[in-house]
Amino acid sequence: MKKSTKAIAFVLASVLAVSGLSGCAGSKPEDTASQAASTASAAAPASSAAGNDGSKVIDASLKGEITEWVWGDYEIRGASKFNEYYPNIKVNYVTVPNDEYEKKVLTTLQSGADLPDVINIESAARGQMINMDVWERLDAAPYNLKMDDMLEIGKPLVTNAKGEVVCLQVDNCVGGYAYDRNLAKKYFGTDDPTELEKRFTTVDAFVDAGKEVAQKSGGKDFMFAGTDDAYDAVCPLYTEQPFVTNKKLTMDSSILPTYQFIEKMVKNKALGNYVSWTPAWNTSFASNHVIFYQSPTWFVSFVIKENDPDSKGKWGLMSPPGGGFSNGGTAYAIPKGAKEENKKLAWTYINWLTMTQEGAESFFAAHATPTLYKPAYDTDLYKGAADPYFANENLTQKYMTISVNPKTKARAVTPYDLTIKDANTQACRNLASGMSAEDAYKKFKADIIAKAPDLSE
Repeated sequence: MKKSTKAIAFVLASVLAVSGLSGCAGSKPEDTASQAASTASAAAPASSAAGNDGSKVIDASLKGEITEWVWGDYEIRGASKFNEYYPNIKVNYVTVPNDEYEKKVLTTLQSGADLPDVINIESAARGQMINMDVWERLDAAPYNLKMDDMLEIGKPLVTNAKGEVVCLQVDNCVGGYAYDRNLAKKYFGTDDPTELEKRFTTVDAFVDAGKEVAQKSGGKDFMFAGTDDAYDAVCPLYTEQPFVTNKKLTMDSSILPTYQFIEKMVKNKALGNYVSWTPAWNTSFASNHVIFYQSPTWFVSFVIKENDPDSKGKWGLMSPPGGGFSNGGTAYAIPKGAKEENKKLAWTYINWLTMTQEGAESFFAAHATPTLYKPAYDTDLYKGAADPYFANENLTQKYMTISVNPKTKARAVTPYDLTIKDANTQACRNLASGMSAEDAYKKFKADIIAKAPDLSE
């Protein structure tokens, strides 16, 4: 327990060092629909017991009540069909603000107080959280997760340093590049995603095009909104190594080339001055001056359509060079300290939502986002439809193409990812001010080691 307490203290310090997790690049904004109430619950009404509609009920014998801390209505909506299959399991959803969530979990663990039966673990703090020895192992008895049912891209995102799966991510957050069709046609002669993919086969192609856009627009139009966006678009393409391996920083093949890309883009005046997740950045989507944004599955509805609601037909979606990437995601874990009688109920709920066809259908109906349950990709669930907002492009099919591309991979998480994320925020500001990639990278590594002295170069 002493080792776990030290690990919790380290993660808590990391969380406190990063202000506003919900406002960091790569994090989903908080759902707002459920903020009027602090607690909601999902349970079938008395009339919906097995005898009323037995066709869907999987197991009416499982009975009880579990609690999940949530930061919005993501699960309330996504799991809305759960009680059609398990009518006697009541799920109490207790709202915790996004920017307080990890702190509340960690301080509760430190104090020895009770956690809920299901914990949400967002991508930003995933590496730190899942490497604490406080979660049930899900790929072993009694849970026996079927790993073959999970898309390959999801496996590095739920596995700790010991090779154990201790959480399950619900959303397939693969990403492409959303783009302004009008600007693409103006500068590249086409707004067709297939043609753009042929032109932009490498990140260097974006550098060359950025110089041209800056010159022709007189510095008014940009390839990406800022250094944050350029980082989010390029760094996830480099997944060969985790950021830390055996206590050594191993980022020369990922973050360094990303900084070199950003340096060239800044020099070419191809990046705007927007800082991700700020009010000013939100306005950039409707400004008609930014061509590309990295766009994971959740980004379309949560960000683009939210900030540019009246631009029907303006946007397109293309595959990035090299295949695709993963950015973001919400995972669920069961605390070891949860009541034993509730662990089976919690697993039933988590497994249903993340690793069944029925859960995939429920989640997709609510969020238009696929889960990581692989067998669903062989059904008609994700056939999609033309989206008028994206000039009748079938976004679901585009994301499915990216998902099954063998070149689309996710980087393994590490216990230091949140510390690295914090240092990168400052590095992006340094690059925006004209600092060279080499100098920014050197300072970036020094900042990480200062905060995590057990690491080395």
